[in-house]
Amino acid sequence: MRKSEYFKSSLWIAAGSALLTSAAFAQQMGTYSPTGSTSAAQGTASEAPGSIPLGPINAYPSVGLSLKHDDNLFSTPNNTTGDTVRILTPSVRLEAKQAANTYSLTLGSTLGRYNTSTADDYTNYNVNALADLDLTARFRAKLKADYIDAQDPRGSTNNALSAVPDRYRENYLGGVVSYGAQGAQGRVDFELGGLTRRYYNNRATTFASDRDNTDTGATFYWRIAPKTSLLLQAKHTKIDYLSSASTQDSTENRLLGGVTWEATAKTTGIFKLGMVKKSFEDPAISSSTQASWEGAIKWSPRTYSTFDFNLGRAPAETTGGLGNYIDKTTTGAVWTHQWTSRVTTAATASYMTDQYKGFDRKDNTQNYGLKATYSMRRWLNFGADYGHTFRDSNDDGFDYKRNTIMLFVNATL
Repeated sequence: MRKSEYFKSSLWIAAGSALLTSAAFAQQMGTYSPTGSTSAAQGTASEAPGSIPLGPINAYPSVGLSLKHDDNLFSTPNNTTGDTVRILTPSVRLEAKQAANTYSLTLGSTLGRYNTSTADDYTNYNVNALADLDLTARFRAKLKADYIDAQDPRGSTNNALSAVPDRYRENYLGGVVSYGAQGAQGRVDFELGGLTRRYYNNRATTFASDRDNTDTGATFYWRIAPKTSLLLQAKHTKIDYLSSASTQDSTENRLLGGVTWEATAKTTGIFKLGMVKKSFEDPAISSSTQASWEGAIKWSPRTYSTFDFNLGRAPAETTGGLGNYIDKTTTGAVWTHQWTSRVTTAATASYMTDQYKGFDRKDNTQNYGLKATYSMRRWLNFGADYGHTFRDSNDDGFDYKRNTIMLFVNATL
């Protein structure tokens, strides 16, 4: 590693360690007021983090530090490259409340420094603003704004492997306005949002990926039981690529019907099923209509053990000029179990199929993982995370296997 990079990494790690130490010291001396009712020495992971009062605003700082080894950094079928990366994730959330309205601003960063592959070092930033507004007895609104400066890790897209990862800036502004009194039999949500993504390096290949997305939609809910509602959703998405040479400009129109429920304390969920039509502006590319679905179900057979299931099918954008779009189908499950007040594990499994339209390629990807977390204090936890990925493609050049193992520590106030 270059001395300058090592020095910068050491500074960030030292800063994170200092924040951890100061947070612990502040807890012991009573400088801050944690929202939990028990002391730090007696607290558990179920308690909320403490905050720093700044007048009408509460600040919730946090920091994470991890060491991760990846045995296939570039997702290649052979001649794999392995490396270890140190990751620091400092963040702070600012929150203010005014009557029934809540406002928050989150500032975060993720810094990764590799032992050997220093070309893949990264510093990502994110800013997130939220406003949860209770306007009248019948009108509510949730507004959101995001700014992200991040990267596509090398090998994660279909673009040719460059000397450094592709970096981009992404902006999102949107929200949902709800009409209907709380507890009313019927209500409707109106959605509007816009996203822009711009790449700013490796322009010989990334220029073709700059795009704008615009979403509009509405969802009508009709309550048929105290905690069960039927729904009907219509959504329109317009995707515009900035490159004049692009043939991927398109629109997607979705019509889904379904149900959302909280049948008992053990089971909650939402499921939507319908059709989506994707139409291209280029007359040489035929439009397609296919079944689409979205589902998320939580089953809690015990208060300390939950199963989360998710499934979906929808079009996705392709990269590297491979095909017109991807018909993506996903199925996944997470089992979270709290063995004691301090020890929690999460086992994950998922299966994903990517069928490229307009290109002879089909990928089947399996992911498995196991994460264990030990909550030493209310404000401090550490643990380990293992992940395995296996992709099988009809083109052997896109096959790969990957194993990752990570040790981590996270702290709040």
